[in-house]
Amino acid sequence: MQELRPAWLFRARSPVFVVFVVAFVALSAAIAAVGADAPDDSVNRYAKSIQGNAALDTVMIVITTTGDVGSLIIVAIILTIIRRTRKIGMILLIAIVILAIAVMYMKPFIARPLPPYKFEPALQLPENFGIESDSLAPFAKDLSFPSGHTARVTAFAFIIGFALYKRSKTASYAIWAFPVIIGITRVYVQQHYPTDLIGGFLIGMIISVVLCNAMKIWQPFQMSRFKGKEDKPPSEVQA
Repeated sequence: MQELRPAWLFRARSPVFVVFVVAFVALSAAIAAVGADAPDDSVNRYAKSIQGNAALDTVMIVITTTGDVGSLIIVAIILTIIRRTRKIGMILLIAIVILAIAVMYMKPFIARPLPPYKFEPALQLPENFGIESDSLAPFAKDLSFPSGHTARVTAFAFIIGFALYKRSKTASYAIWAFPVIIGITRVYVQQHYPTDLIGGFLIGMIISVVLCNAMKIWQPFQMSRFKGKEDKPPSEVQA
């Protein structure tokens, strides 16, 4: 039912989708050619200048950790276990894995180094605790474009926002604040430039649109299809 779909769930063959793809390709080409321009660098220099407050550093570290691969996978697995949200959880889990791999291999082609301003928190972090780099692969961990964290939380907002849409449109739109907040924290901890966040948002949207349309996220997930039976109420099954 089209009227029950949120505005961001457009079709993969739509003009809007083409705009997203063209925008991502154009931005990637520009970053590969220019690198970190003055506006990007000035934002990171400002973020560096406001570091040193223990309370603010703590908030930023806690928030940015929620966008880590492990945190999102745990949420996806929990949703997959629950029958009512099983399809949403499966799509989210697949999206996280695809984006983690896709971004990991995109980074060397753009070859944009991380911001040169090191994040030095004003608090004592627990032993063996560290802020997760944007890519776990050695060949990509020191590169910044596009933002894997932003890409993954964009997919999270896209998919979970759809799940919330029928119950609360306000909540479904409010969840889009999550990618914005994660993006701010990633700049604060000097893992990304602002344009890395835009690139992450675009690729997150592109993968989410393709995956959600391919898996028909709007259709209920029926486990009985794997058993060769149709879903029926318990009374009919017993009969």
